[in-house]
Amino acid sequence: MTAALASGSLEDRSLEELEASLDRRFLPPEAYSHLAGDDWPQDGPVAADADAQRRFARDLLGPVFLQFCQRLHLATVAFAERDARLLFAARGGLRLRLLYELWCERTGTVPVLPVGDILISRVAAAKGCLEQDFERVAPMLVKEFAAGSLGYMLRCLLRGRGIDLPDVLAHCPVKPDSFAAVYHADDALGRAVRAYFAEQADALSAYLDELLDGVKTPVLVDSGWTGGTQALLMRHFPQWDWHGLYFGRWDYGRGPGPHFGHIFGVAVDSLEPYANGPGQALFAYHHLIEDPLEIAAPSVEGYRLEAGRGLPEGGAIDPAVLPPGADDAMFQGIVDHFRSPAGAGDFMAVERRAHAAYRRLRRMILWPRASELPGMQVRPRSADFGRSLSVPVLLRLPDASLKRRLKSVGAALWKPGQMVVAFPRLHHLVNGGGYLLRRIPFAGRHVDAALRRGTGLARRVLGRLLR
Repeated sequence: MTAALASGSLEDRSLEELEASLDRRFLPPEAYSHLAGDDWPQDGPVAADADAQRRFARDLLGPVFLQFCQRLHLATVAFAERDARLLFAARGGLRLRLLYELWCERTGTVPVLPVGDILISRVAAAKGCLEQDFERVAPMLVKEFAAGSLGYMLRCLLRGRGIDLPDVLAHCPVKPDSFAAVYHADDALGRAVRAYFAEQADALSAYLDELLDGVKTPVLVDSGWTGGTQALLMRHFPQWDWHGLYFGRWDYGRGPGPHFGHIFGVAVDSLEPYANGPGQALFAYHHLIEDPLEIAAPSVEGYRLEAGRGLPEGGAIDPAVLPPGADDAMFQGIVDHFRSPAGAGDFMAVERRAHAAYRRLRRMILWPRASELPGMQVRPRSADFGRSLSVPVLLRLPDASLKRRLKSVGAALWKPGQMVVAFPRLHHLVNGGGYLLRRIPFAGRHVDAALRRGTGLARRVLGRLLR
């Protein structure tokens, strides 16, 4: 017995040593991002003002989210006789559910559909669908880890399985063909990778079978934007009639996907007849919608089988993280608006306040003033897999060179705001011109496309001149 215990201890120790070795050998991309010139200081150029953020969210984001909840309720009427369930998707969708239920409470409204949650993410769905459709799903999964190495990607997928990785993978870029070579290889690593994705497929299928028992029409609710997760579910689980009611529907200028007929932008939609409505300015700074909905809980990275049940890795999300916390000034401001007399307003009053808020937001997002940045700056964004773990919305310039200024505008998450930081004297002309061009009736999509091409060309030309 003593020998058996010692053997078990040695096995545990050897596994721990292997895991530690893998951590040392396959570093996350932020460990060497400075080699690509991405060494932006972690602290932003403008200190956020929590009081200003709360006022901004109460006065402008609150009316927008209130209108969303009102319109969401109206949209659910279309699914009333279809054995449907309204499923709020983790993570951001869980706070949308909190707001929707608060709106129902304030207005005395009863939801039309049964309400529930679905713990899923784009990465978790891709893992569960890859085995049956490798050629189509692999590029989506690879994209999530594109900033790192193939070794780091496999390290993340196979963590805790005791599978060693060749050192050469630490220098191998993450591309569909390199991932395919590992996945289809007839060796221990290839078999381990295939076994992992087979387990993910079984676990996701079991999770959905239990969640959607008795449901024919799952209706997903989330911030948006393209419905990529829903597209995977529609293609690989056609036994359900999937639909999505998102805060916004956005095609990123690439045109609608084949699943766009099953998703609807409840608050804003990039496919309206003219793409320069006031609300569409949010696409230039969509983090104003995403950040308040962020909760202090990790994304769902996959699923596991336990006694025949499919369960999210990491377990259920604690409801205590949903209400506003100490670092949730913007979400607190939104909740303040819902709890104000305006939160119980009639339909037309809610629509009027939202439309007025959108008009002010359009100017502040596209043509911001320096004094407005502290109240509009959201928290550093948690990046996707394979990218830096903390991304400031506005970038502090490590030097004042023109090359750095131009690069900062291209890299920043809120480009008009970064123009104010990088070009204190020129930003009025550049941002103001873009703002006025976007207001030309029926020309918004063409203006946005022209501005993207023009600024991209200007950065490339100046980059060559400044080498």
